[in-house]
Amino acid sequence: MKAGQVIAQEQIEIVEAERPDLALVKTNPEGLKDMVLVRTVNAAICGSDHPLFKGPANYPAPPGVSLHESIGVIEKSWSNGCREGDLVLALPSGSSAMAEYFLGFGDSVTPLPDGLPQEQLLMAQPLGTVICCLRKLAHFFDAEVAVVGQGPMGLLFTTMMRNLGAALIIGIDQYDNRLVAAQEMGATHTVNTRHTDPAEAVAEITEGRMADVVIEVVGVEETFNMGVKLARHKARFIDFGVPKTARFTVDMLELFRKNLQLTTSVGPDIRNDFKSAMRLIGEGRVDLAPMISHKLPFARVQEGFEMATKRKGECIKIVIDFEERGLGR
Repeated sequence: MKAGQVIAQEQIEIVEAERPDLALVKTNPEGLKDMVLVRTVNAAICGSDHPLFKGPANYPAPPGVSLHESIGVIEKSWSNGCREGDLVLALPSGSSAMAEYFLGFGDSVTPLPDGLPQEQLLMAQPLGTVICCLRKLAHFFDAEVAVVGQGPMGLLFTTMMRNLGAALIIGIDQYDNRLVAAQEMGATHTVNTRHTDPAEAVAEITEGRMADVVIEVVGVEETFNMGVKLARHKARFIDFGVPKTARFTVDMLELFRKNLQLTTSVGPDIRNDFKSAMRLIGEGRVDLAPMISHKLPFARVQEGFEMATKRKGECIKIVIDFEERGLGR
C-alpha cells in the first residue's frame, strides 16, 4: 500500500509500506482481535498532527503517521458488529490514517448515515470532542461568550454556542478569513487581535460586563491569559486548546480573584459524542462547510501540511482525499 511518511522535519514522502494487518499477522496474530482494517477514503489534518511534521521529532516516523480524523470502508473485520463494506468514521490505531489502509479498534468505529456530505461527516470527530466538553457544564442559554481562536475547533465551539442559545458570541482571532467563517457559523461579533485590543473590544460589545463564558482554543500562554482578562466575575472558563508547552506563567491572582470556574477537556466519548455530532450535521443544525477550506488528493499531502502549519490566513480545515486522482481545489 501507499503511505505518507514524515522522513524529516517538514518533509513527507509517499512510500510503499506493508498493509498493517499483514504486518501484524507476522508479529502478533492475536493482536487483530476486536480490530478492523479500514480502506481510507477521506482524512483531515488536525492541529494535533502538526507537531510531528513541524518537529523536532525522531525521524523517520512510522509510515502513515500522523492523521487520525478519518472516514473509510471496512475491508476486513475481526470485531463483532463491524460489517465489511460499511462506510465508517474510525479512529486509527496510532494516528496512522496517512495511508491507504489502517487498523482501528471495533469500538472506535461509527457507521455513517447515507446521503450526507462526507466532508462534513468527517468533522463529526472533532465536533464530538467539543460536545464532550460542553456536556460537562450547565446550559449556555442567553450567555455572552468569547471564543478565543477561530481555527477549526474554535469554529466548532462558535457554531455550538449558536445552537445552545447564547445571546452574544464573540469570535476572536488574528486572521480575517477565520473571522469571516466565524460569522457564517454563528458569531454575532468578531475581533481581529492584530488591529484591536480584545479586552477593550469585549468590554465595548458587552457594555462593560465582559464575557460570562470564555473558551480558549489556541493553547498558548498569551491566549490563556487573554481569556482570564476577558472573563467577568464568576465566569466559566473553558481551557480547550492543547497546550503548546508543558508550563504557562498564568495571571493566577486575577483568575483567583474573579472566582472563575475553570474546565479542561480532551477527547470524546466515542459511542455517544460521535453519534450526537452526526445527528446535528444530519438535521442541518450545524453547517460546517465554511470551515472546510481545501480538499487535496493524497498525492499532495505534503502541500496540505505546509498550508495547515504555515498559511493559516489562507486555509482553515484541510481534507485529504484518498480516492481523488486529479487536482484538488
